[in-house]
Amino acid sequence: MSLYKKVISVLLCVIIFTSAFSGCSLLNLSNEPTTQPTTVVSQPVSLEKVGYTMAYLRTDSLNPYKCESEVNRNISGLLFDPLFNVKNDFSVTGVIAESYTYTKDNVITAKLRSGLTFTDGSALTADDVVYSFVLAKNSNYYSPSLKNIIDASADGGGNVIFTLKNADPYDVANLTFPIIKKDSDKDTSSSDDYSSAIPIGSGRYIFNEEKEEKKLIANGTRLGSFIPKYKFIGLRDITEESSIQSLFDLNEIDFYTESFSEGTYKRYSGKSSTFDTTNFVYIGVNSDCNVLKESAVRRAISLLVDRENIASVSFSGFAIPTSTPFHPSFYGTKNCSVLPIKSDKDAAISLLEDAGFYNINSSGVRYSHEDGKLEIRLLVNKENSFKLAMARHIQQTLAEADINVILKEYSYNYYIQAVKDGSYDLYIGEVNLSDSFNLNGFFTESGSYSFGIDPESKSASDYKSLLIGDKTMQEFLDTFADELPFIPVLYRRGTTVRGEKIKTESKTIVSDYFYNIHEWTAE
Repeated sequence: MSLYKKVISVLLCVIIFTSAFSGCSLLNLSNEPTTQPTTVVSQPVSLEKVGYTMAYLRTDSLNPYKCESEVNRNISGLLFDPLFNVKNDFSVTGVIAESYTYTKDNVITAKLRSGLTFTDGSALTADDVVYSFVLAKNSNYYSPSLKNIIDASADGGGNVIFTLKNADPYDVANLTFPIIKKDSDKDTSSSDDYSSAIPIGSGRYIFNEEKEEKKLIANGTRLGSFIPKYKFIGLRDITEESSIQSLFDLNEIDFYTESFSEGTYKRYSGKSSTFDTTNFVYIGVNSDCNVLKESAVRRAISLLVDRENIASVSFSGFAIPTSTPFHPSFYGTKNCSVLPIKSDKDAAISLLEDAGFYNINSSGVRYSHEDGKLEIRLLVNKENSFKLAMARHIQQTLAEADINVILKEYSYNYYIQAVKDGSYDLYIGEVNLSDSFNLNGFFTESGSYSFGIDPESKSASDYKSLLIGDKTMQEFLDTFADELPFIPVLYRRGTTVRGEKIKTESKTIVSDYFYNIHEWTAE
């Protein structure tokens, strides 16, 4: 063999050896087809059948900005995607958005994923997000959480710029409104059929109606690919939400959620899992009340409140106790020192005595010569059985420290008016906070739940400083714990209930009750 042929032979061997380990593509030097076997990777497919059935309120819309029922809002969560999902520590993960930045000039910039499409195949753009934001700002359900976000605009480069009224580094958690295709909500139909007005989304499923049968069909192009175990979800028409539980017990639907918003416990026949909410239950304090002006008295009452018992007994276990205004899982308070959850009668009495309330009269009520008797009016909505049980428990536990609590059990309308009029010393309050846990509703004079709170308090000042970055979370919590302008008690929980047909445990996150629906299996 000539030297030339030897060199060529060696070079070919080197090339072939190198290609085997580099993964690089090489030109086929032969005119003959390659004889190496081709490996075909089979793609998973959804079973072409209905896996399970959910309720659908046919007298309500599935347009996320028009629906009023909880059941249809849950279904619309499968039809439309948000910019972000809120995880169980209340931080966010991107869905339509890829990432975000927050700057101290009160701007959140959301970068959209590229190549996303709606279910009709059209591109999902920043203009669609801006259009959806305007709808959300004007809707009853989404507008409260977007109160601090005053504007949205597309920058032409695949980003959406959100302008905030006031600084809030946690406000991105409120960018969970559904994204619909621009103008697809324009209903030109004169029909009474609510399904005719469903806008176009990019979610996990598509609403389908054939004759009298309604179902959801898996959207295989969602975020590039979505392959659940079953292609179809059945929808069972109902005329009112109150019928859901009986239909579930009759095995006509396989899954539903319960938020206990009416304050009444319901017993379930299926398998249930709890999920967290931002429904904050607290004790409001009238700062004009003579005996409650002293922060030591407020701290003593907080120490007497048995939060664990209230959560487990008064709220039937569908609550989690807290000693701060934030949810215990909130990432913003991670590694912070907070007040204890457990009640401490001895420490409470010590505080009261240090504040001058060391005398007890013939009626067994603690008093101070300077400030008077510890006889406190506690206002509660008697139509909510959870809160009524909570109020009676507080009455009992405070009596153990010789504090006389006079319960004012009013129907809801009278209760609301009494709070507005300041006709209370303490009241049992509840507010559905946004996912960012913005507390300006407590700490600003025009706040929706600032009753009895001094807007000039150090807690209000330090909270404002926290949002602009001049105070740490620990500094704010320390100030709050010292002043206690209101007394945190718990956050409510809801539950998902699944029938025997669904074999997979349902996993939820704060903003998505169907987080692992693609994994659900049924018999």
